[in-house]
Amino acid sequence: MRSADPAVVSLQGISKRYGLTTVLDGVDFSLQPGTITGLVGENGAGKSTLIKILAGAESPTAGRVVLGGEPLPSTTGAVIQAGLSVIYQELTDVPDMSLLDNVLLGNVRSTAGVLRRAANRRRALDGLRRVGLQDVDLRTPIRDLTISQRQLAEIARCLVRDTRVLVLDEPTSALPERDVETLLGVVQGLKAEGIAVLYVTHHLAELFRIADRVVVLRDGALVADAPLSAWDERSLVTAMLAKDLEKAYPWQPRELGPRVLTATDVHAPGVRGSSVTAAAGEIVGLVGLAGSGRTELMKALSGVTPRSAGTVEVDGSRVRGGSIVAARRHGVLYAPEDRKREGLVLGRSVQANIASGDYGPISRFGVLRNGVATRRAEEFTRKYDVKLRSVHQAVGELSGGNQQKVILARVGERSPRVVFLDDPTRGVDVGAKSGIYGHVFALAEQGSAIFVSSSDTDEVLSVADRVYVLQAGRIVGEFDREHFDREQILHLAAGGNAQNGLQT
Repeated sequence: MRSADPAVVSLQGISKRYGLTTVLDGVDFSLQPGTITGLVGENGAGKSTLIKILAGAESPTAGRVVLGGEPLPSTTGAVIQAGLSVIYQELTDVPDMSLLDNVLLGNVRSTAGVLRRAANRRRALDGLRRVGLQDVDLRTPIRDLTISQRQLAEIARCLVRDTRVLVLDEPTSALPERDVETLLGVVQGLKAEGIAVLYVTHHLAELFRIADRVVVLRDGALVADAPLSAWDERSLVTAMLAKDLEKAYPWQPRELGPRVLTATDVHAPGVRGSSVTAAAGEIVGLVGLAGSGRTELMKALSGVTPRSAGTVEVDGSRVRGGSIVAARRHGVLYAPEDRKREGLVLGRSVQANIASGDYGPISRFGVLRNGVATRRAEEFTRKYDVKLRSVHQAVGELSGGNQQKVILARVGERSPRVVFLDDPTRGVDVGAKSGIYGHVFALAEQGSAIFVSSSDTDEVLSVADRVYVLQAGRIVGEFDREHFDREQILHLAAGGNAQNGLQT
């Protein structure tokens, strides 16, 4: 840590208002070269707006940012040129372009209009070496790489631009556990090179491994800025939420009802002969590494993708495959992993997104009743504690956690028989996670059968009554809660042999 060095970035009294709404209020902190600063806060605390200001995508209403002793430029391109780069939670690469072209995107050097191919290749290889991707063929289309490799390639792109400050926004939210270690190692290597890193995450354990200090935002204000040694997880959560969070996942035993869902020998894209069951009131976890088939199985069972073989029954009745409409008639609902692309229409209002696919309660004789729709949306957003200005606000303006709550409200208030929740807390803070799972447990108490998957195995084990382990599209293990064995579950998920709990 090099905290004695002068700050490379200084935020001075940063405030941001949209109309009468204050999103940031007088935020002050700085970043030193060769340090990792963690930025935390619950969803809606102002982190995303602060990142946009640092990136040059938004201008503060008051205050200023100083980068390298000069005022922060007012455009994103100029900010990058000045040495500050942001890696966003969602990938910004060009899938059809090669690894080489993506690393050099917008930064190809030429002389008198002639590309300096050898020099550009050397620059790209140097950036890729610094993130551990030097052995990947530069001609590979970037869509063919893993999510982890694509994220590292984005970091390499920043390094090729001579970045002095790197902002990482939820960098591990979509990564399997084994790839998180790789990313954290790369970040620590960048620190050793003298780069100032602002690491924004909801995974507090990661901060305790790599951060030098932690900055906490709450309701748009800076409420704490202290060295890592001053924190433990409990005090950090208390600073974020202004309350102590005793248990993020309040699992309790509940009375299970009769079997609701029976799926037998299901074959579908990414799914190979899987059979699963779920009872009324049961929470069933799906555990597996990236590419194991968790998402594919959920989509096949909920009618999102077609089945080539196998049967699905709900309450004893066959459900036609490949039809979301048919699945919904049987009370089967799916909440997708990628809320921005599959779960929500970001440009439409919260009200419209809540109503999507279920217009019966808000229409009469085929005519939508806007007043009823508004009151219904307001009722749902209050119940699910969605932080927003108005139900007429575009859902894309909400924080990730609040967007997830909108999806959960839409699903949970339709009296579902079976619910598939695919990574429902991706990119969500610890307080919002507790709220989301509170509603999940409430759904289970009402008799819904619920399937939950997540890239965080510990989270699934914390909330599930029973888990299936998947590997390469097949079910390779099944464990009741009283027999959960984390090491054995992860061993099976990685392709190991079963010692107990194997379903054949």
